[in-house]
Amino acid sequence: MQELPPRIEVTGLAVDPVDRRQLFNYVVAAARDKSARWTVGYLNVHVANLAARDALLRQYLNELCDLVYCDGKGIGWGARLQGLPEPPRMTAADWLPDLLGCCKEKDLRVFVIAGKPGVVERAVAEIDSRIGGLVGGLDPIGSHDGYVASPEKTASAIDAANAFNADVVLVGMGSPIQEHWVLTNRDRLNAPVVWALGATFDYYAGEQARGPEWLRRAGHEWAARLIADPGRLWRRYVLGNPQFLWRAYWWRRSDLATDGHR
Repeated sequence: MQELPPRIEVTGLAVDPVDRRQLFNYVVAAARDKSARWTVGYLNVHVANLAARDALLRQYLNELCDLVYCDGKGIGWGARLQGLPEPPRMTAADWLPDLLGCCKEKDLRVFVIAGKPGVVERAVAEIDSRIGGLVGGLDPIGSHDGYVASPEKTASAIDAANAFNADVVLVGMGSPIQEHWVLTNRDRLNAPVVWALGATFDYYAGEQARGPEWLRRAGHEWAARLIADPGRLWRRYVLGNPQFLWRAYWWRRSDLATDGHR
């Protein structure tokens, strides 16, 4: 496995300051290590706010995940408030086609547990139409819907992923449901890599809208999503962002106070 940059903590939560190339290289190398079990996650302001009062989510990020990447500009703001270097910001909605194309080129089998029935298939068809000329189209991708609240549905999803002989399992159920599910069931999934990446497939299936491209390119995905769906997301961002930044500020003050008494 490649050596990752030193891990930092933003409001006490793990962040590995990798860029996209390092992230993809890590996943490919991990997926080829058939004897190991690697878990990948992400941190954004919404997840950080949930984790502030959710011990299982903190356990997932800080203990289970081998790599946690920065999925939002707000985490960079929080890092700077704590006197830490700003980690590269990434969001899977921007590069899911590149990820699936990379997996095809590396002969990795991908299984997706996400969305309503049919969402993954529609998303993959859309992605395939975009990148088919580059990689010759995607290989069949296994899938199961993300509605796995019951033991029977969980068993169905796990059995399907294992029967598919997946190298990478992508889980998209929204936070903190997906993180709790992976934390509980990671040992039952045989795939070398399990990666919770949010509602990414919903965007490509047309289930959720994204905001203006110019705003996304500027690194403000949160604002783009707020514009696209204000009724559902205004609490998450309008209230949640200031709450997170205030917590990061006081986290820094606590660190300084602790250092001063050593």
